[in-house]
Amino acid sequence: MARFIIALLVTIGCIYLLNHSWGRIPPLGKFFSPQEGFWQNAEPVDRHFPDMSHVEGLQDSVQVWLDKNWVPHIFARNEHDLFFMQGYVTAMFRLWQMDIQTMAAAGELSSIMGPNMLSFDRLQRRKGMVYGAEQKLKAMEADSTTKHILDAYTAGVNAYIQTLTPRTLPIEYKLLNDMPRKWTNLRSALLIEYMADDLTGHSEDRQYTNLRRVFTDDQLHLMFPDFSDSLVPIVPTGIPFPRPTVTNPSVPADTMLARKLLNKELLTTSWHRAPDYVTGSNNWAISGSKTASHAPILCNDPHLSLNLPSLWFEIQLQAPGINVMGVSLPGAPTVIIGFNDSIAWGVTNASRDVIDYYAVHFRDANKKTYLWNGHEVPAKLRVEKIRIKGQAPFYDTVAYTVWGPVTFDPSFPDTITHIPYLATHWQALEPSNDLKTFYLLNKAHTYPDYVKALSYFNCPAQNFAYADKAGHIAIWQQGQFPLRWKDQGKYIMPGDDETFAWQGYVPIAENPHVVDPPQGFVFSANQHPTDHTYPYYYTGDFFYYRAKRIHDMLQARSYLTLQDMMQLQNDVYDTRAAEALPLLLAHLPDSTVHADEQPYLQVLKNWNFQVTAKSQAPILFYTWLDTLMHQLWTPILSRAQGAVEVPSIQTTVEWLLRDSSMRFFQPYFTQPTNLTTLVSEAFHKAMQAIHQIDTTGNLSWGRFRGTDILHLTRLPAFSHLHLFTPGDAATVNAITSNHGPSWRMIVQLSNPTVAYGIYPGGQSGNPGSPHYDDMINKWLLGEYEPLQLLRLSDKHHPDIEAIMHFVP
Repeated sequence: MARFIIALLVTIGCIYLLNHSWGRIPPLGKFFSPQEGFWQNAEPVDRHFPDMSHVEGLQDSVQVWLDKNWVPHIFARNEHDLFFMQGYVTAMFRLWQMDIQTMAAAGELSSIMGPNMLSFDRLQRRKGMVYGAEQKLKAMEADSTTKHILDAYTAGVNAYIQTLTPRTLPIEYKLLNDMPRKWTNLRSALLIEYMADDLTGHSEDRQYTNLRRVFTDDQLHLMFPDFSDSLVPIVPTGIPFPRPTVTNPSVPADTMLARKLLNKELLTTSWHRAPDYVTGSNNWAISGSKTASHAPILCNDPHLSLNLPSLWFEIQLQAPGINVMGVSLPGAPTVIIGFNDSIAWGVTNASRDVIDYYAVHFRDANKKTYLWNGHEVPAKLRVEKIRIKGQAPFYDTVAYTVWGPVTFDPSFPDTITHIPYLATHWQALEPSNDLKTFYLLNKAHTYPDYVKALSYFNCPAQNFAYADKAGHIAIWQQGQFPLRWKDQGKYIMPGDDETFAWQGYVPIAENPHVVDPPQGFVFSANQHPTDHTYPYYYTGDFFYYRAKRIHDMLQARSYLTLQDMMQLQNDVYDTRAAEALPLLLAHLPDSTVHADEQPYLQVLKNWNFQVTAKSQAPILFYTWLDTLMHQLWTPILSRAQGAVEVPSIQTTVEWLLRDSSMRFFQPYFTQPTNLTTLVSEAFHKAMQAIHQIDTTGNLSWGRFRGTDILHLTRLPAFSHLHLFTPGDAATVNAITSNHGPSWRMIVQLSNPTVAYGIYPGGQSGNPGSPHYDDMINKWLLGEYEPLQLLRLSDKHHPDIEAIMHFVP
C-alpha cells in the first residue's frame, strides 16, 4: 500500500510539473506532447493545403494560389473578400509575428515575458504609442473606405484564429505558454505606429541640449551643420523652388530662454553616435531614355532591422479595380511597396526631424495641473495598466499636455539631461489616414493618382519614388512637416507657453519633389531632400555617401538593364572610405610606420574600396578612423560631461580637408598637436588592435563584422547567426551586423511588366517550415526571384504549387 501511495504521489507530482510553466520554461508535458507539442510544427516540403474551405464572413468565393515560394496570389470578386482573405492568409503564415509586434508597440510584452520588459513597456506607453494608434484609427475609421478595409482584414485574421487548435498553434505560443489574442482594427493601427516609431521616434534633442551647456550656437553650427560641403540632394541642384505660399516663422526675441532649462546635475561623458553607422534605404526610378528596354525601371531596397520571421510578406491582391503585387506588413492590409498593371512605387525614410521635447512645469508631483500661458491648466492623466507575467499589474500615470505625453518625470527620469518633466511633441501622435495612401497607390494608374494618394500620408515621412507605363518618373518627400525657424527643435524647448510651438505646417504641394527631371532619373538614399535654396527650414539625420554613389552610377551610364540594377543594389563600393582614406594616408609619414605595420599599410594603399566579405581593408580603415575620431573629439566633447551627440564622419573629414591646421580643435588639447601627429598615433593604436584580431584568424570583413538575422524571441536556434556578409553602411548594399536590405525590388514598366524581388527570410513564420528561411542564401548571393503579377487565366503556371478555394 505504501508503494502504491508513493507511486501515486510521484505520478501526481509529475503531472503537475509537466503541466505548469517554471520561469521561462513552458509546461513540458504540453510542449513535448506527440499530439499537441512542438513536433506538430514540423512541415514537410510538400505540405498539403485544403482544396476547399468554408469560411464564415466571406461574401463570395475566393481563390488563393500559392507559388513555389508560398507567395499567395489572392483572387476575389469584391474588395471586402480581398482584404478579408489577405488577413486570413497572412495570419495563416505569420500570426505570432503579427501578435508579438503589436504587443511590443502597445507596451504589453511584460504580460508575456515577465518583469524584465517593464521598462520597455513603460517607455512605449509614455511615448504615447497606444494613444497615437488610437488617433490614427479615428482618422482611418472616419473614412468609410479604409474602415471597410480594416474591418474586413480584422475579420479575416480572427476567422483564421478560430481554426486553430492546441496542435496547430505556432510554436512560439507553445514555447511562451501563450495563446493568440483577438485581432482588432486598433492592432493594425498599432503596427503602423510601430513603423512610425522605428523610423521617426528617435531624436538627439537631449544630447544636443547637453552640448549647449558649453558650446555657443556658432560652434554647434560648425559641429552639426544643416548642410554639408558635399550634397547630392533628392531635388537636383539648380531646379528652382516656387515662391513659398506661407510665411516662414520668425525667431522669438528671447531664444535664450531655452538655455535656462539646462540642469547643473551632470553625468559621466558618453557618446551617442552620429548616423554614420546606421543603415538606411535606397530607391530610384530611371526614365526609358536611359534604359535598354526604353521602359522606365523602378528599384527599391529599404534597409531595416533583419529579423525572422521577416518584416515583409510577399503577396498579390486581385479584385475588380485592383491587381497589385509586392510586399505587405503582416498585420496591416494592402501592399506597401510594389507595382500594378500601370505603375510601380518604392519608399525610403525621409530622415526628417518631426519629434521635439518641451520642458513642462507642474504645480506639484501629482501632475494634475501645469503652467501654460501664465495660467495653471489641467493635465489629462492617463493611467496605464501594464500586466506582468507572474506578478501584479503595474500602474503608470502618464500626464498629457498641449504638447503630448510627458514621457519623462521623476518616476521615469530623463537620465540624459535630468530635466524633471519632458513632454514629447511628435507628429506620429496626430490623427492621420496613412492606410489610404497605400490603398490608393495599389489602385493608381497615373501620376495624378499617385499625387492624390500621397496627400493622405503623414508620418513616418517617406520618399516615394514612382514610375509608370506612360513613361513618367517622379519622387516626392511626403509627410506633414512643421514650420520652424532655424534651430527650432534641435534642443529641448520651454513648454510654459506657445512661444516655442510649431508654427503650422509646410503646404503639402510644396514638399520637396521632382517630376521627369532632365537628368533622366530620380533617387533617394536618406540624403538631404534639397539644397539650401529650399524656402523652408528643416533638420534631420541625413546621409550622403550612398546617395553619391547611386547618383554617379546612374549619371554616368545609359542603356541600363535589369541586371545593371541588380548589380547596383548589391554594390559594395565605399564612397566614404574613398573620400576619407586619402586624407589619412596624406598625414601618415612612411617613416613613422613600424615594420610589423607595413603589411597593413600596403593593404590600405592597394584597396579598391570594395567592401567584400573577404576584404581586410575595411577593418583596417574603420579601426583607424574610429580611433582618430575619438582622439579628435574626446577632448572637446568631454567638456559637456553628459551624454552627447558626436559630429559625423562626413563633417569631420570635410572640416579637416578645409583646415588641416585644426584651428577649431587646437584649444581643447592640453599640449600642442597637429593632424599628422594625431593620424599617426591613431594608426599605431589601431594596428595594435588589428594585430590581435589577425592572430585569431578573423581578419576578414565577413567574420569580423558579420550579420545576424535574429528571431524575434532572440532564440539562436530560430536565428541565422554570423552570416558572411559584404557591405557597410556607406555602400549601396548597406549591411551592418543586424540591419540591411529587408526587401530588394526591381520593376521594369514594359509590356508585359518584368519584376524581381528578394528578402532575407521566407514566407512562413514557422521555424519548422522549409519556407521559413529559404530565400536567405539567394539574398546573400545577390540573386532574385521573379515577381509574378498573375491573372486567373494563369492557373496552369508552372510555379503554382497549390490552389485553395474558400467559400462562405
